[in-house]
Amino acid sequence: MRLGLSALLFALSSCLVTTSTQAENASPSVMAIDDTLFSHQTQWQEAQKATQAQHIKVHNQQAELDRLIEIAKQLNTQLQSAKAHLEHDYLKMIDEPELDITPSQNAYQVAWAEVKQNQQQRLAAEQTLQEQQAQLTQLQTSQEALAQKIKHFEQDKLRARSERLRTELKRASVQKVSFTNVCSASMTLQQCNQQTLELAQQKAVKQFQAWLINETTESSLVKQNLANISLNIHLLSHKIVESGFYSGNKFKTVIEAQLEARPTTTAPCSLLNIHNQYCFAAGEDQQNTQQQEVAWISLVIRSNQYHDNVSIDGVRYGSTPIEVMLPAGKHLVVIEKEGYRTFRQEIDISSDHTLRAMLHEQANELKAGDKFADTLKNNQQAPEMITLVAGQYLLGENIARQIHLDHAFALSATPVTVEQFKSFTQQTGYQTDAELQNICLAVNETAVAPISGSHWQKPGFSQTAQSPVVCVSQNDANAYTRWLSQQTGFKYRLPTEDEWEVAARAGSKMDYWWGNHFSAGQANTGWAGTPWSNKSTSPVRAFAANPLGFYDMVGNVWQWTNDPRGVVKGGAWSFSPDMAKAYSQLFVAPSAAANYVGFRILREL
Repeated sequence: MRLGLSALLFALSSCLVTTSTQAENASPSVMAIDDTLFSHQTQWQEAQKATQAQHIKVHNQQAELDRLIEIAKQLNTQLQSAKAHLEHDYLKMIDEPELDITPSQNAYQVAWAEVKQNQQQRLAAEQTLQEQQAQLTQLQTSQEALAQKIKHFEQDKLRARSERLRTELKRASVQKVSFTNVCSASMTLQQCNQQTLELAQQKAVKQFQAWLINETTESSLVKQNLANISLNIHLLSHKIVESGFYSGNKFKTVIEAQLEARPTTTAPCSLLNIHNQYCFAAGEDQQNTQQQEVAWISLVIRSNQYHDNVSIDGVRYGSTPIEVMLPAGKHLVVIEKEGYRTFRQEIDISSDHTLRAMLHEQANELKAGDKFADTLKNNQQAPEMITLVAGQYLLGENIARQIHLDHAFALSATPVTVEQFKSFTQQTGYQTDAELQNICLAVNETAVAPISGSHWQKPGFSQTAQSPVVCVSQNDANAYTRWLSQQTGFKYRLPTEDEWEVAARAGSKMDYWWGNHFSAGQANTGWAGTPWSNKSTSPVRAFAANPLGFYDMVGNVWQWTNDPRGVVKGGAWSFSPDMAKAYSQLFVAPSAAANYVGFRILREL
């Protein structure tokens, strides 16, 4: 019988609490934990299947809603057409009173009924989508909870394995060994007897250790790591069974030795090659609890600056001058102050000590990856910028071209967003080329075609305030940079193609900043397996940033450079991943606007 979704959720939620008492047991057996782990892993696999199935349902329902939305656009067009025909016939009745307008009325009523029916279908589809998304969230929560349980039981298993080995190593045993020694002619009988006894005892210790290790449950693994620790074997007592010469100068001793091992607390973990924390009960202090006498020393710290911050071994003590009491031994002293180089020194103190620190002003060196944002005249923040420095860089396909960049600059962390561009248009009243021409380009199947009535606020798909602005020409992008320059007093512009590629690579010599291969879900390009691929732009921080902190250097939107030929870089949601390589480029007329082209800005330093 196949469980329904509600029943499956109930089954998953109940399994999360049935084993809680077992996790609290002082020392559950490895076998018991293995059984529980197997059960939970099975449940997690079922939860994963249910989550994947629900993902598909949500995806299909979203596709159905998108289909109804597209139909709504067509029906609205038909309704407007029917309304226009009806209005036209009403006007004709002035001159032709006997004109039959019944067909026009019927057509308008049918179109109106279809629009209303579509509205009802969309409302139902939206409600179903919300319900399925809620069910998906529930399944994901249950699956995550199961994963946490599995993680905890895996940790319990490691702790149980170490406890089992500890028990196995604490056994005592009587070992009977025989040792024959060839004594030197210069030895006395007593010296020969004593030497042979000592060698026999050594043999007994080795024999006991071998027996002890062979008797452990995980003896193969223990043997691999035996060289890393000492079992601390103690010979408690011994009895000489036989002792004497035979065959000339050969001396034989047979003893029965009683031995036991006293390994350290962390020895089982070392032998099992697991972290030392699993040799302690959960929450138990892992430090050596044996009390030892420790000398405490007075340390006085002074520096040449006021209002600094002193840390000793990671603990903050305030500003100098300070006096603290510390145990004798090594300590790391760190003194920091904004605008000064950090003072860092390890000291080994054995008596009262005074440390004098000199703090030196820090040179304001520009580093790649520094972040800042200028302030606009209305006290709002300009886009976040990330710095890059002058130097030698390898660019182009197969990094075959070396350039010398003779200046530092800052580039925006993301493409300019809808919200940021909206602030510009609201304050200036600026109208984009697409708004003036009433046209924005779009990819229709494999061809680029102009879409009338389309502009940055209506690009042909839904966008949020954090989506990259599109349907902006190179002229529009330059207008935005001029406005930013006027607002901040700093020089903003579009980047050159080389400046853009330096930021996109972030030091990488590969096709993409992460490597030469593109995997599904890494960026919003066409056919990339993301929720936005071949559909729309994604929010600007939806995917991981490159090592310097730049987002969307691969995919989402093509980005304008200042090349007068109209060069754009980076690939887009409706183009293949191959077009999103760091060195790839596309040519777009500078006055043209497209719903796959946006821009990011450069600030000169």
